[in-house]
Amino acid sequence: MSIDLSAQKKFKYILFTSLYFSEGLYQALILIVTPIYLIEKGISLPLVTLIAGIGYLPWGLKFVWGGIIDFFHKHGRKKFAVVGTIAGAFGFFILSLIDQSFSIIFFTLFLLLGYVGIGFLDSAADAWAIDISKKEERGKINCSMIIGKWVGQYIGALIIISIAVSFGYSISFLVSGLLVLVLVIVPISVKYEDRKIHQLRIWKLIRTEFKKITTKLTTLYFLIIVLQHALFFTFLVLYLKVVLDLDDTYIGILFALWLVVVVPGSIIGGVLSDKFGRKRPLYFFLVLVLIFSITPIFLSDFIHLIINFSILLFFLNGVISGNWAMIMDIINPKISASQHEIICSIVNFGSIIIGSATGTLFVVLGADNIFILVALLTLLSIMILYTIKGLDNMKWNT
Repeated sequence: MSIDLSAQKKFKYILFTSLYFSEGLYQALILIVTPIYLIEKGISLPLVTLIAGIGYLPWGLKFVWGGIIDFFHKHGRKKFAVVGTIAGAFGFFILSLIDQSFSIIFFTLFLLLGYVGIGFLDSAADAWAIDISKKEERGKINCSMIIGKWVGQYIGALIIISIAVSFGYSISFLVSGLLVLVLVIVPISVKYEDRKIHQLRIWKLIRTEFKKITTKLTTLYFLIIVLQHALFFTFLVLYLKVVLDLDDTYIGILFALWLVVVVPGSIIGGVLSDKFGRKRPLYFFLVLVLIFSITPIFLSDFIHLIINFSILLFFLNGVISGNWAMIMDIINPKISASQHEIICSIVNFGSIIIGSATGTLFVVLGADNIFILVALLTLLSIMILYTIKGLDNMKWNT
């Protein structure tokens, strides 16, 4: 029996939460578990973040996955989301086998290949959300996506690490793959209406959309703020492991507990974005992100640092909800997969580069200067956001 999203509108939030939970679980593997896993294998910090960056490379190729999805638009979004989810599950299964006779080359290769599947999942889910959503609900839809992603990432990290501590990473990866495979039931159960588009000139429409100044400035803003996110989140794991010298299980528990601030931050950011427009809530959150990016420099005790990081994560997730709603607003629905994923590819290549270099930056600059760099990127993003006009008057050539 299939669930009709038009009849049961609230189920769309469950759908995108589940899809992004699967994605979040794989991101837990790359962004949180992989650094911890490789450090325990004796790999150096610069090489650790480089490998994580290579594994994250398909995120920079989202224009390819989005282009394929739009080229075969008659097949819809659902099939690609389902196939991508299954491919991500098998990525975990292969890593489970590799762990039994660890090879850094094969680990990196199959980390990369598994994430190709997740790339298709994410691209299809984004296009699907744009197709079925209205502007006044996109903040809340992005909120459900972000909650699913962070729950998958943070709880996923705790699950992977906890099982690994007790039974080894091989069993941990296997269990994670099975969990993702079970979650594919949700998108399969949804009724999908075929797109009523018979002819689609993808590249002509893409060129037209990217000539718009609002699209260019929004993409530039998005690039800078994603650089900030990538630097901070990659650095945070290293800071907890190396500077604060926390053990693996404690780091996993800490990320799980941070859901207490991540989820409300996402919800408030999404709701405010729908109610007051995209820019005003973003200014509020970004200024506070700027302040709490610098304050760790002046803190030394563990409790105050964790409180500061918690506040920072709250406001960061408010920013993320508003950002993704704003990106959806500038997307032409006819080419929702292609245009959305071209923008994502541009910004993700930046995040891959800075994420891969975070270990080296940490060694060369030191922790305090990384916090300052995060704050400077936040300030630059505020300045670019100020220049963006016409978000409420976007029109598309069809």
